[in-house]
Amino acid sequence: MPKRRKYLNYTTPWGVDLARVAQSGWTPFLIHESGYQPALEDWNHQGVDSPFWRFYYNPKPGCHLVFEGRKIPLGPKSAVLIPADTVFDCCGPVKASHFWLHFTTARPGVSMPAVPIVIAVDEVLSAMLGQMMATHREPPGELRDHRLHHLSAALLHAVFAALETDAPPVMPERLVEVLALIARAPHGKLTNPFLAERAGMSVERFIRAFREHTGQTPAAYVLSTRVRLAGEALALTDKTIDQIAVEFGFPNRHYFSRMFARQVGCGPSEYRQRQRDRKGR
Repeated sequence: MPKRRKYLNYTTPWGVDLARVAQSGWTPFLIHESGYQPALEDWNHQGVDSPFWRFYYNPKPGCHLVFEGRKIPLGPKSAVLIPADTVFDCCGPVKASHFWLHFTTARPGVSMPAVPIVIAVDEVLSAMLGQMMATHREPPGELRDHRLHHLSAALLHAVFAALETDAPPVMPERLVEVLALIARAPHGKLTNPFLAERAGMSVERFIRAFREHTGQTPAAYVLSTRVRLAGEALALTDKTIDQIAVEFGFPNRHYFSRMFARQVGCGPSEYRQRQRDRKGR
């Protein structure tokens, strides 16, 4: 006779209930790329910008970033976290010993200014970065890549845990599910009545609650999500602009181009070419 399982509780009186934190607004990190090069010959790139976040660390001094005229040195004692849509210059007067992560994350209801954030590299981060760079030196393979993914996620969690930002209010589970639906199916017909029905609310109550917790109307949030995801596709894939327009819920290329330019400042073609010209590593 099989033994009955008696332990069914997710939490105990002695631990910290983290389920509530998981619903407070952070979405998981989507890691696009991890890289390490010990001696890049030319690390000079002007006007680097991208729809995703970057984490930069140089274990040797000599290179720096320039943001709005301010010089940000790179070296073994500090790293730089760069939010999406931040424009900066990479300056490499010497060979760049450079580690980087490209990733996406979002925090509804909390805006992060497009300004590089200098991160002090303590003993813990130094050890994690050393392990990641050592893993990059291993022979390529699926096992190495899986290790890099988990190590990258651990590093980002450690970095973000140290940021001094206000915790957003806990978001109702119904709204969390709506945000997940928007991210999962941006091509859908995401009207206010449809989303309100999914949240189990009247349209008026849904719009009011959505704005309270995200700082945007549902329509504005849907559009910004579609533009952000389309920007990632432009930067990271070879899909045509027509394909991307359909995939992310725009009725046609012309409407997509107009909405994209309104939010990003240039059209999809120019944006893609700029990303290809400026790898920014």
